[in-house]
Amino acid sequence: MTLAFAHRAVRTALVVGETAVLSWLFATEDLSHLGFLILVIGLIVGTVAIVFTDWPIGCFVMLTIASAMPRFNGTLSGLHVRPEHIGTFIAILAIGVQALRGSVGLNLRLRNFDYWLLAYIGMNFFSSAVTSPDPGKTLRWATLNALVVTPYFLVRLLVRNDRQVWLALQGLLCVGLCESIYGTLASVSNHLWGTTWGVELGQYGEIPGVYGTQYEANLFGSYTGCTAVMFLALFLLSKETRRSWYGLGVMLGVVGAFFSLARSVLIGLPIVVFILLLVSARKGQFRLRRLLPVAIGVVIVLVMLSPFVLEYVSTRFSTTSNVAADASTLGRVIQMGAAVEDVKVHPIFGTGTSSFQLLFKMSDVMQMNYEDDDVGWISNSPLRVLHDTGVVGLLAFLVFLGTLARGAYKVLGVASRSTKLSIAALSAGLMLYAISFQATEATLLTFTWIHLGLLAAAVTVASDGGTLVESAAE
Repeated sequence: MTLAFAHRAVRTALVVGETAVLSWLFATEDLSHLGFLILVIGLIVGTVAIVFTDWPIGCFVMLTIASAMPRFNGTLSGLHVRPEHIGTFIAILAIGVQALRGSVGLNLRLRNFDYWLLAYIGMNFFSSAVTSPDPGKTLRWATLNALVVTPYFLVRLLVRNDRQVWLALQGLLCVGLCESIYGTLASVSNHLWGTTWGVELGQYGEIPGVYGTQYEANLFGSYTGCTAVMFLALFLLSKETRRSWYGLGVMLGVVGAFFSLARSVLIGLPIVVFILLLVSARKGQFRLRRLLPVAIGVVIVLVMLSPFVLEYVSTRFSTTSNVAADASTLGRVIQMGAAVEDVKVHPIFGTGTSSFQLLFKMSDVMQMNYEDDDVGWISNSPLRVLHDTGVVGLLAFLVFLGTLARGAYKVLGVASRSTKLSIAALSAGLMLYAISFQATEATLLTFTWIHLGLLAAAVTVASDGGTLVESAAE
């Protein structure tokens, strides 16, 4: 990553951070008309800065940064508002302004996987309206879900040639690296000085969970683990002679994943790493001499940080075979069992977006005081989709993923070198998500859809010969 790109990313991060803080203050504090005025000014300044600075990569980086901060939220008109929602609004406004100026085309060149995704979004609204126990609430959540998926299509509009695909990937990696560093520092600070920023005490019983700026620790682990394997894919498959940036990314991403203590991530990482090593060996690009310094660096860093993390990792895995001894696992199993029972009642169309929280409370099952956490949550992504949208919705969702994967594989033979590397790295990250999302649901958060959107953009660009072909009218 060049110094100039890092400078642009930092400037964009400052704008997004300021806008997010102002929005959070307005949503949570009684600032009356002054707060509203500050919010409006902040949004306007942020939008103008993004439109006229490093278009369109600045806008993509803004979306990515906003999506990495779901922990921060407030309530506005009865809706939970997160930085990702604000970022989506700013991006839509920016794209609209650039379209009026003639700087961007609005031709998405929809592919078959895009239509399947639209079918899945439509099923959320259908189920929420027809089979929901409370259509008013589930339709509102279906709308929020559509807003969460919207960045997928925004990325398709923003990223339209090989160079932009590569720069967008660098931005995605940069944000992931910053998240890993922030979470690692938060955990070390908690151990040394007892601070609680970026850390949720008692996440795993007596063990604190590191969430950084993500919604919770397991998602932090998925995000940093994904970053690590994307860096590793570039390290193994790139022909660049200087790969220190990629090696550093692997090390810091792996450290962040370890600090998350997310078991699904720690199980999934070796699997994806093995697949990447196998692919690089089959392509004749595996060089043990090159990989050895990275592996040694990871080991050294983990040994240095062992007083902070290794004992916790051991404790986390010691309860794996005894579900009753692990409150986190027990809660997930109980809720998944309840979700299966709901699916049996409405197997075809489900019961509406996020409807599980209307049908289940942990306090009804276990005699404990859950206070604000007594909300039903399905931790397995396929089961969550099946519960909310039924067999029809799950089928649309899986066909979307399958056709996107097939499209990515088909264009590898015609893609440029940089786009081919981007597709490989993004696919590696999605493999880790496919594993970790079996234990932690994240399809209701934007960062998943930005990742998928960038892969879809890369596939579209590659199939169009290096740039997204515009219609004659544009």
